[in-house]
Amino acid sequence: MAAARHAPTTTIDLMDDTLAAKPWPALAQLREQGPVIWHETQQRWLITTDQAIREVVLNSDRFTVQGTVVEELFGSDAFIAMDERLRHNQLRNIWANAFRPQALHALRNDIIALVNELLSPLCQQLLDGETVNVSDALCRPLPTLVIARMMGVPREQLDDVVRWSDAMAGGGPAYLDPVLRDAAIRAREEAKVSLANCLQDLIDQRRRHPADDLIGLLATAEAAQGLSDGQLIQNLRQLLFAGNETTARWLGHLFVAYGRDSAVQRQIATDRSLIRAANEEVLRWQGVIGTLPRRVCGGDIAVAGMPLADGDHITCLLASANRDPARFHEPDRFDIHRKPEPHLGFGAGLHNCLGAALARLEVELAMNGLFDRIPAFHQLGEVHYTALPVRGPQAVCIARGDA
Repeated sequence: MAAARHAPTTTIDLMDDTLAAKPWPALAQLREQGPVIWHETQQRWLITTDQAIREVVLNSDRFTVQGTVVEELFGSDAFIAMDERLRHNQLRNIWANAFRPQALHALRNDIIALVNELLSPLCQQLLDGETVNVSDALCRPLPTLVIARMMGVPREQLDDVVRWSDAMAGGGPAYLDPVLRDAAIRAREEAKVSLANCLQDLIDQRRRHPADDLIGLLATAEAAQGLSDGQLIQNLRQLLFAGNETTARWLGHLFVAYGRDSAVQRQIATDRSLIRAANEEVLRWQGVIGTLPRRVCGGDIAVAGMPLADGDHITCLLASANRDPARFHEPDRFDIHRKPEPHLGFGAGLHNCLGAALARLEVELAMNGLFDRIPAFHQLGEVHYTALPVRGPQAVCIARGDA
């Protein structure tokens, strides 16, 4: 790797448990080294700044997801792993209408009903003076219930779906410890098979009894004709995973951020017009999707002036970009009144998040519903986090009253 000899280098373990809790100093050090750094252990490039990452993710012709962990996780026939724009858009557009504002407006009352169903026992426990694990009571089930309802997944299967999804999220191959890496990959692959079997049953049911849910739409769409059942499953699996995993962790971050800052919480509870911007600031400040993998294709190319060779692997550090001082003023400060600047919490370019508007609606309705019932709460105890690729608090406990 000729270019790597002249590049800043690192051996940082991005999957380290201690780094998961507070990755920001380490990410700042990487940014200070430069926008493009060579990882000696993983033999890949780390992209650290907002501008350099946008160079990569906005150019899908030269920076592919094929041959990366995205393809390993979801399969080469899932549109999230396709860079051929026409085919990607054909498959993505099967579901695009379901995630547009008009369709989400029609879904709003269904989401409110699910929020109320989950909040009623949760808030009663808080009013009774109990401590509540909101990760289990709200953050995890809400997005799963919403996307499952949209897809037509039976409610009795949701516990299994959550378990398989968690195993998939924890199964990235970036672990530097071979034992941890191998165990995580085995669990991921077992979860993929189990989820595939579940989805196969649902596809078969839609063929016997057509429905207008997201599984039914894919099973009968003209753009999906000619796809094997395995290819249909890959696309459904990515939707089910993305539709619950990231939103659940965003909700967890909200409860930690607001539960530790009573001044911010009072502002939001008093003036609900602040809640969208506040939620967005938490997503920028804490993030969920911390890394995006890419691979150079179509010949050598430079990023931020650093020459990269055809076939080189890249990790875009979104968590670093969202605290880049070149993009955000005082980026380490949590400021719900911050001047809006586009962040990379939902990605960008061809593979930007299809469900971003749905996720925003879910977290807005959830937090509004909570403040309607409980005007003040505080977060209790130490919080442990999953690592950077899909970072979020593993369990968040709250009690009623100011922090």
